[in-house]
Amino acid sequence: MQKSTIWAVFTFLVMVLVTGAIYLYSSGLSLNLKKRELTKSGMIAVKSVPDSAQVYLNGTLTTATNGTITDLKPGTYNLMVIKNGFVQWQKDVEVFEQLATDITAVLVSKTPRLEPLTSEGARAPEISPTLTKIAYFTKNGKDPGVWLLPLAGNIDVNLFKSTTNVILKDTALISFSNGESIEWSPDEKEILVKLKENQYYLANLQDKTFEATTSAQPTKERWMSKVLEKRQIFLDRFSLPKNLNDIAVDSETVWSPDEKKFLYREIEGGVISYKVYDLEKPLPVGEKTNYITFTTKATDPQPKVYWYSDSFHLILVEGDIAGTSKGSIYLVRIDGTNKTEIYNNTLYSDKVFPTPSGDKIVVLTSFKSDAKTDLYATGIR
Repeated sequence: MQKSTIWAVFTFLVMVLVTGAIYLYSSGLSLNLKKRELTKSGMIAVKSVPDSAQVYLNGTLTTATNGTITDLKPGTYNLMVIKNGFVQWQKDVEVFEQLATDITAVLVSKTPRLEPLTSEGARAPEISPTLTKIAYFTKNGKDPGVWLLPLAGNIDVNLFKSTTNVILKDTALISFSNGESIEWSPDEKEILVKLKENQYYLANLQDKTFEATTSAQPTKERWMSKVLEKRQIFLDRFSLPKNLNDIAVDSETVWSPDEKKFLYREIEGGVISYKVYDLEKPLPVGEKTNYITFTTKATDPQPKVYWYSDSFHLILVEGDIAGTSKGSIYLVRIDGTNKTEIYNNTLYSDKVFPTPSGDKIVVLTSFKSDAKTDLYATGIR
């Protein structure tokens, strides 16, 4: 037999073996040489934000993020993700036959720092539905009124290069800077500004015009009607039970940024359960349709709960902020694991806002004796 023929046969056999190995690997099958049989296994794909963290499986250093742990027997494993300077992340992860369980560990810095976003005073901030800009009141000496703070949408963009700009200036007759609250329209083209009881102004942000109204109800109903119409069209794809569908369209229900999950509360026997329902299809491996993230006693002070920008975590704000101007901010996964403190100090509002990239949380606080409040960003990584 000629050498060329031998090499051709050899190359063909190698290709068959490699292709077979790849097929077995991708199918979650491995060859047990001792028992001379194929066994079914699963794997865990571990990512972290930020990356380059160490991954421990059942206490043993196994790989680094972003990496994959293969050839695992189905069952539950303890996963730890550790990176210097960040709070340790830990979770029990279930592995399934011939499937890959994807895990993303959001790591929180042990030493978060505060950096100012405004310097001329800010009050009653409100973030837009897309988490991309914050409207707030200010008595800025040059242009008092309602201002807008754009938030960077790309993690590589320096947030602090964003420039604030005025959208409603005080006039001789109207002091917008004395307003009480701001509400965004769902399409972010309008804001509703409340100055005092029965005094509202509806502002068009595109042409910077505004009109007065003595009732906010028609505007709110118009906005809510559009939201519910869009939401119901989405929900009709899932044929949810009526009670769950009613919860999904309730005005108290809070939808995630990706609009695939919603947060709601259930009260039973003096206990309040904070639950997350996931409509994502198909569900990621290892995730559940319904989670009880945490419970509280109905008689206890309730935390303020907001969605984090990745739609897999919640932000909790705890403490008597109105009474003491002190509070704590936590990040917790929707399954209730890895509740991690982000901030514990002075707060002048129980509203906090994640940036679109999730690397910072915006708070309203003050470090001055005159108690003038400003917006600050606390970096969690």
